[in-house]
Amino acid sequence: MRRLTGFIRRRGDADMPAETGQRRAIRLPRWRSLAYGLLAVFVTGSAAAVIAERQRLADMLIVASAETGLQLEYIEVYGRAHTPKEAILAASELTLGEPMLGISLRDLHARLSTIGWIEDVAIEREMPSTIRLLLTERVPIALLQTIDGHRVIDANGTIITGADPSAFGHLTVVAGKKAASRAAPILNILRTEPELYAEVWAISYQSERRWDVHLRSGIRVRLPETDPRTAWSRLAIIDHSKRITDRDLAVIDLRVPDQMIVEPNIPVRGKGSKT
Repeated sequence: MRRLTGFIRRRGDADMPAETGQRRAIRLPRWRSLAYGLLAVFVTGSAAAVIAERQRLADMLIVASAETGLQLEYIEVYGRAHTPKEAILAASELTLGEPMLGISLRDLHARLSTIGWIEDVAIEREMPSTIRLLLTERVPIALLQTIDGHRVIDANGTIITGADPSAFGHLTVVAGKKAASRAAPILNILRTEPELYAEVWAISYQSERRWDVHLRSGIRVRLPETDPRTAWSRLAIIDHSKRITDRDLAVIDLRVPDQMIVEPNIPVRGKGSKT
């Protein structure tokens, strides 16, 4: 961006020749002159002016400002990782060459907020020709299991519209009534034991009170309603020394403090199902 230099002058500088004592005229940029003119119109306007007349003057200003160079030429976007460029351009409804003063930042914010990936957006208008978009995107943390298939959710449990679940197959699957909004805290607890967490593929919310953790080996770990962090850490310590999660088990029950109850993986005769 070009810097303006030489705009501020001190008294006695070269713009006042000694032999004449006359000051040199300093021309303001056209768009600044236009802005000062508009201010004068509104300040000295008649008390009887109606809203329609003000709107007409505003429209005239917008058109005139575009003619003096206040037109949209650049759209700068920061913070974009997942949001498609096409979605931003379509939702913004911005058009290169349109008058800068005719762009409503409030309306622009409302339109951009309809994009699923965008959690928040700050908008800056930099004269004479730039609109700057500072995006805060939603961060995917899990795949929510629904009757319509998996959906990508963020830490608040909000479904990220437009996010392709197949691109986030590495995320933990979350299931259960009211599970989405409560998933972030339990996932943070599970991540405190990285080696054990690497074996987790899903979690399910039981009776809207506590969590079951499903390991890739097929074992279901039943966590307690109270203090699941301590129970999970205890399992990690035991597993590190005895590799209990490598055994042929169906359930590891940690709901009783300081106890671990295991259920072997025994097929039920006749139907071949498991207990």
